Amino acid sequence: MKIISILLFFSFLSSENLINRKLNYKMEFRGFDAGKAYLKIEEDTLFNRNVLRLNSKLETNKFLDLFYKIRDDVTVYMDLEDFSLLKIINKIHEGFYKKNHSAIFDINSKNIITKKKVIKIDKAHSPLSIIYSLRQELLNMHDIYKYHVYNLGKIKKIDMKVIDQEMIKTSFGKFNAIVVSPVLNNDSSIIKHNGDMKIWFTNDENRYPIKIELKINYGRLILILNDIE
Repeated sequence: MKIISILLFFSFLSSENLINRKLNYKMEFRGFDAGKAYLKIEEDTLFNRNVLRLNSKLETNKFLDLFYKIRDDVTVYMDLEDFSLLKIINKIHEGFYKKNHSAIFDINSKNIITKKKVIKIDKAHSPLSIIYSLRQELLNMHDIYKYHVYNLGKIKKIDMKVIDQEMIKTSFGKFNAIVVSPVLNNDSSIIKHNGDMKIWFTNDENRYPIKIELKINYGRLILILNDIE
């Protein structure tokens, strides 16, 4: 069964298309099982335009709920070509912090519009859509990719930098991975409301986000790719 599982996983990696594929992650915190998460992209329409819709959910288990409960549910509508932001819906619950937020990017006026403000910007990405945008890049060592990131009402300029290569161990075996980390111009964090993010992509033509590290108040959450549906 172990060999069959590995072969099935490699059959998924043979395809570059992630549309209608759900990436399921197991979550770890300080070496303990902490919960689960997923990323999934599907084709959709928005304002009579063909787009991609990214759904993501992050949920801690009952044990970690006792210390720091997380129930994050994010939906991002993205451009078909470059994964730039068209609409975002956030339902955030992290510890005592709770926030519902939505925004729309008006293509004609080049504005991000929320209930409270209008932000002038030619193009922006969400933290999650950057993951998929980077999959299209070469990701050579020390390469830097520049983004404007919109998150919960704020725009930040960030540089996504290829910083290392590592072997990542999963339930499917070991994989050589490229490590990409955001470098912010003002040294603040990319993710509301406290931490930074690192992404490990498989070092092949597919660039699967096999590991994601998120910083929270009490340490770091580690997401390891566990299954692909």
